Amino acid sequence: MITHYTIRYRCERGPGYTALVVADEAGAAYLFSGGVLQGRLVGRDAAARLASLLAHFGEWSPVPEVAAYAEEDLRELTAAPSLAVAAAS
Repeated sequence: MITHYTIRYRCERGPGYTALVVADEAGAAYLFSGGVLQGRLVGRDAAARLASLLAHFGEWSPVPEVAAYAEEDLRELTAAPSLAVAAAS
């Protein structure tokens, strides 16, 4: 069972919207958007190919491979700031 994902590409389309291309432990790539994993692409250079396929949605910036995250951690990383935090700023 896949439990952790490495962020490979990031797309920010304005405040409160971040989408990610992540890779699982087996190398399959997924779009992580709206708090859920979407789609699955396997094979050589899957993350780069998926980012290329998604280029019409925005600019995808490569992310250095540093750590693997659980799905809940990805939700926290991509969550829009709460209104309370935004109001306090």
